[in-house]
Parts: sequence; C-alpha cells; structure tokens
Amino acid sequence: MQVFRRTVQITVLILIILIPLFNYYGIKVHQKDDAAIGKSLPLSAIHSVFKGEDREKVIEWSHKIKGSVWTIDIFGFKISDPLAVLESSATTLYLYWPLLLSMLVPLLVTLVLGRVYCGWICPVNLLLEINAKLRKLLEKTRYRTRDIIFSRKTKYLVLVIGIITAYLAGMPLLSLIYPPAVVSREIFYKIYNGVWGNGLVIIVLILFIELILSKRWWCRYICPGGAVYTGLSMFRRLRIKRNNQLCDQCGKCIPVCPYDLDPMTKELTEECDHCGQCISACKPGALKYTFCLRRPGGLFLEKTAPLDPPQKLFISHGG
Repeated sequence: MQVFRRTVQITVLILIILIPLFNYYGIKVHQKDDAAIGKSLPLSAIHSVFKGEDREKVIEWSHKIKGSVWTIDIFGFKISDPLAVLESSATTLYLYWPLLLSMLVPLLVTLVLGRVYCGWICPVNLLLEINAKLRKLLEKTRYRTRDIIFSRKTKYLVLVIGIITAYLAGMPLLSLIYPPAVVSREIFYKIYNGVWGNGLVIIVLILFIELILSKRWWCRYICPGGAVYTGLSMFRRLRIKRNNQLCDQCGKCIPVCPYDLDPMTKELTEECDHCGQCISACKPGALKYTFCLRRPGGLFLEKTAPLDPPQKLFISHGG
C-alpha cells in the first residue's frame, strides 16, 4: 500500500514539474527561440529527444494540458482546488459558474474517499513526511525537539480569516501561503524566469517548525486547504475497518499515525487522510479500507470479539 501511495505522490510531483516545462518548451519552439532552448538543460533535453513530427505533437499537447494541483486544465476540462474556488469567489465577489463547476471532481472524491488529497496528492505532504523522518533521526541523537500542541480547530480559524481578508481587501491571502499553490508557483517561476520566488521561504519555515518545534504542525493545525478537506470528510464513505479477531492489540498502528489518531481503540475521525500507514504497520487484515453507506463515523468495529476496555490494553510501541 505504501509503495503505491509513494508512486502516486512522486508521479504528481513529476507532473507538476513536467507540465509547465513542456508548456514553456512549446512557447520557445513557437517563437523559434533556439538560443533560450540551448541555454536550458531541460529544454535542450526535450529538444534532442523529440524530433520532426514527434516534436510537433509535444507542442500540441503542451497547449492542451496546463496548470498544477492548484488548478489544472486538461483538454478544456478544468479542475480546481476547492480552496482556490472559495478564495477567488470571495476576492472577486462574483460566483463564476465554470469556476464553481471546476471543483466538482475534488469535491465528489472527498465526499466518497475522504481526505485523500492530503495523504496521496498534495505535493508537499511527501516533503513533510521526509522531514518527519529527519526529525526522528534528530531525536535519536538526543537532541531535544519540542512538540508544541495547538488546537486542531486552528486551521478553521486560518481559513475563515483568509476568506474574510479576501472579501474585505480583494486580496488572495491563502494562495500565498498554501503549500500546494506555493510549490506550483515556485516551479513555474523557476522554469519561466530561472529564479525562485519568495514562496520558498514559506516552505523552508514550515519544514523548520516541524523539524524542531511542532510535529506535523502545518497539516494538523494550520493548513486552510486541510480545513476544507477535513470538513468535507465528515461525510466520507471510505473508512478504515478493524477486524477484532485479527487485532492482537500490539499498538503498532498508533505511533505511525501522522495525525496522532488512535486506530486501535478509537474511531478515526475526519482528520484521517487515509494514508494507510496504520494498515501497513498492523498484521495483515487487522485494519483495512472499507466502504460503508450505513452511518457516519470513523472506524467501524466488528460485532464479534470486542476489545477489552482501553485501560486494560497492553500497548507496545517497540518492534
């Protein structure tokens, strides 16, 4: 499961680099700017690989696929992050129906699968997970990292303040700090202008805070996009189900959860991004994905072989 998720994450990251790169290449070929192509190693590589009719097809495709995970246009079909639609509508004070319809796909996916964007698609999540592993290595050196705790409702406050600011000032604040938008914009700046923008500072700051001061700080407490997806996930149909007959109460699923949820003794709330790390940590079949149309809630329990009360559980974080 984790191999598949990593493949999806890496594929998304590669695509948000290749799409603007091929767009830029198409522009330079159309302009017959051979000098610019020759000075750029990526453009030169594309130019040397594709020739003749293949090169023309590349240029044609470069005009049909544009954008990133913030908003993308695929053969005229537009898909937008719900946060982008909310902030744009608040900024312009206008409900543009094509824009509203562009968030239909992520909206439906979230209502069915839950907060999977955060755990599977967000290009920054992979970077933050790597940073979390670096934090664990740092702790093994006996460096005393801190873990400042915030309310999980803080991200909703950030979302509301951002939308109100967009409405009052006509200025999109959240898109300036929202990591998926920042990363997409920085890649665009680097490819088209050859330089990094100020957004790189935001990413470095988030990494530093999570490395030293607060574990998975951004996703847990601050992310406005995460607030949108978490709110929508209250109605999700995909759950994680525990088989009590196979669960041996080892507790290995608890420390691996990036959101400090408890898959063993509690229901997984809408905070769960279905990353599947708890499933991978447990013995086969103890935890699994399941679809349920019966009732809301988080983690559905088997009716047979109920677990002992939480206070009687033996939880081992080793092994």
